[in-house]
Amino acid sequence: MTSTSEAVADLDLNKFAQSKSRDRRDSMRDRRSSYLDNPNDKTDDKKTLAPSLLRLYIDEMEDDGRVYIRNFLKHLKKTGLRPFSDFRLTSLMNKLSNDPSGVLTINSEIGCKKFMHVDEFIEATSPVAYLLNKALSSNFVIPEFPDFCKEIAKIYKELLPIKGGLNAQYIPQLARANPEYLGISICTVDGQRFSIGDVNVPFCIQSCSKALNYAINVAELGPDKVHQHLGKEPSGIGFNQIQLDKNGS
Repeated sequence: MTSTSEAVADLDLNKFAQSKSRDRRDSMRDRRSSYLDNPNDKTDDKKTLAPSLLRLYIDEMEDDGRVYIRNFLKHLKKTGLRPFSDFRLTSLMNKLSNDPSGVLTINSEIGCKKFMHVDEFIEATSPVAYLLNKALSSNFVIPEFPDFCKEIAKIYKELLPIKGGLNAQYIPQLARANPEYLGISICTVDGQRFSIGDVNVPFCIQSCSKALNYAINVAELGPDKVHQHLGKEPSGIGFNQIQLDKNGS
């Protein structure tokens, strides 16, 4: 049997626990309200997610104002970003992971937390706040990306039945290519991506590699270093001629 004193003690402990829980919710609600209602002195669009955007993902049904992560990811993907494969968002996605290791192990919403407290979410998004604010406020180079993708898909479908023409025969790799393959992949300067068709089939890009290699080298070494060895103006020589410049470099 439980004594009267033990029952009173249990009751007091329950009241204490409920009181602490209520104080915690009130504290979080006050901090959330302060952040959302007074954004002018709280935010920097390069360091913090804008309050007007944060409100879109807060579950107002909960006293502690948790952020609904799947709504956030759904909105983010509509902007054209691919959060599960965009290297700029790797750190954020690891923080959203529901894996105890703190690393995203399933590249889909299933691998992410369903909710996150506002304070945690603000901290997690802070390193990429500038990118997120730009994306979620429709300030990317293509603001209405879903509509753009629909137009590209329409063009793809119009091209699909066209069977005319012949593969280039002067290069074996081109001659051997399957002419039935058709794919379109797009990546904007902001990192918005869209692909449709046979986009996972490897193919020979030939001289397209020159522009890509040039961009990679400029990004890694800087234009001054690259242009010590590579000219910028038309040379008048053959496109594949190997030749040193007047300085022997």
